[in-house]
Amino acid sequence: MNFSIDFEAENGLCVYRISGKLAPDELLSVFAMARIQPGWSDDYDFLTILDHVSLSDIRADSVTRMMETMRENDDARPSHKRRAAIVCNDPFSKATLTYWELASRNRLTTEERVFQHETQARAWLAAARTMSNTAN
Repeated sequence: MNFSIDFEAENGLCVYRISGKLAPDELLSVFAMARIQPGWSDDYDFLTILDHVSLSDIRADSVTRMMETMRENDDARPSHKRRAAIVCNDPFSKATLTYWELASRNRLTTEERVFQHETQARAWLAAARTMSNTAN
């Protein structure tokens, strides 16, 4: 697995770019690494770009375990509803990502959405952030 973590303070984003063979524990490690970087902010939303990563071998119980771990490690303020956009170009991962999006509604503190293109994901995150900022 190859990855990079970038912070876009101007967009309020933590951007993960991940490629290669992926295991759930490795993905959780990448998310944990972001939180200890100097540029981290609890106010960031998330954009995860999975490039040629197949999730079709990840079982539903692994997805549930990942979500439980993510929820336990989420220390965001309750007043700040973070959003997470996931972009994946692997058609065989669609079922896993659909399950992820639906299951996350009851298991995660973030609002999760799945997209086929980065531009769609960024547009959703920007619109949601704008709505959130005008509500405050």
